[in-house]
Amino acid sequence: MNPFKQRSSFPSSIVTGLVGWIGFIFIGSLIFGFKVPSEILLLLGLASALVQTVFLRLTFFVLRMHKHILIGAFWGLVTAVGIFYATTVFYSNLKTHQLYWLIIYAYIGAPVGAFLSYFYIDDKKIFDAVDGQKSAPDFGRDAHWLEPFGFGAIAYLLAFFPFAHFDLTVNVFLVGAMSGVFAAGASHFSPDKWKQSFIVLAIIILGLGSLQGWLTGFLFRAYAEQLYTNNLVHGIAGGVITYLMTFLRGRQLANKEGKGSL
Repeated sequence: MNPFKQRSSFPSSIVTGLVGWIGFIFIGSLIFGFKVPSEILLLLGLASALVQTVFLRLTFFVLRMHKHILIGAFWGLVTAVGIFYATTVFYSNLKTHQLYWLIIYAYIGAPVGAFLSYFYIDDKKIFDAVDGQKSAPDFGRDAHWLEPFGFGAIAYLLAFFPFAHFDLTVNVFLVGAMSGVFAAGASHFSPDKWKQSFIVLAIIILGLGSLQGWLTGFLFRAYAEQLYTNNLVHGIAGGVITYLMTFLRGRQLANKEGKGSL
């Protein structure tokens, strides 16, 4: 079985950590208007993700993270704070805006820990359902959990193209990937019958897509001189395209699941 279809597998946990840390350390920097080189942010996110994820997975049951999502969030927060202070030893620039960076690290670490617990608990239900049966566990639509990252990244790259600087390209790619996650959440938790109605689908895509895109557009205010139109317009376009791709894919998977062909 492909380990990346099982969200609680060790490789998937590493991906969860990498996506959370790299994606949101860039977004956190944009929110507070910090001008940090992309390679520095990438290195900080990569190192933090690997240290936290590997530690939490190796101590997963000792820390009782399999019992509840809140326990995962707690240990995610604790380890993130520890990683922050350890990082300041090697990269002292974080001390310049220490409170803001501590908030960023805490905001990233807690959700990563929570998702590690959530994925384990949710996947365990699937394994328990086939316990003693010869058939392999069916993860259904959850097996496609990585697709929204790609949808969002592609949508925002299209909306912001062409690019004047590498830093802008990296930030657009990562903000788009994270935007895809939120769009996937909206698709996952919305009733499948909504996806079958063209009117409802259009309202969701244009309404939520525009709102989310408008919010993400604010993140690029520092790059206004590099953009070909208003940063909010680029953001709205990226949000709408993201929701269009995500909800159409969600509708396709829902139809397949309904026919038992997923």
